Amino acid sequence: YKGKIMNDLFLPILDDNEVVEKTYKPSKLKFYFASTFSLICFALFVAGVIALALFAPEEGVEPHDPIYWLVPAGAFVFITFVSILFISLCYKKTVYAVTNKRLVIRTGVIGVDYKSLDMAMIGAIDVSVNMIDKILCKNTGSIRFGSNSSPMNGQNASTYIFKHVFEQYKTCKEIKARIDEYKKEQREIALQK
Repeated sequence: YKGKIMNDLFLPILDDNEVVEKTYKPSKLKFYFASTFSLICFALFVAGVIALALFAPEEGVEPHDPIYWLVPAGAFVFITFVSILFISLCYKKTVYAVTNKRLVIRTGVIGVDYKSLDMAMIGAIDVSVNMIDKILCKNTGSIRFGSNSSPMNGQNASTYIFKHVFEQYKTCKEIKARIDEYKKEQREIALQK
């Protein structure tokens, strides 16, 4: 995303003197795989429960009747289709931004949701690369940001995560340099007062 388009995506939450400096879009392959994998496991579980419920045959239904495999298969296909549709809607709306004041996560399925963290509050940054990143989509990873109000205790404790970004180490360095620059500017402003 460039220039005016970047600001338009985040316009509803930008302050008067705030501008988007850079945006990041997650890896499509990694985003879909990570989201779809857990939902397909859920769909298989639901289909299995339905299949088990159908093993209690009713009068007039033979064990080899198509209902024993059609209903669970249909449930699996339906849940998988709906899941992929929602993941697609979510991916289209997911963009991460660095403004001149804060980090912003834009996401959503039906509507658009924003989550932001002021640069002054950021106390820790963590880059993680898992096995799926290494196998499926090389040179991707996730960057987590921690603050006093949102610490990074445990794997998913922080709610401020740029998930599945390309060149995760380079991106982390860029963001950290911008955060350090912002904090230095704020100290200089405070000293001038």
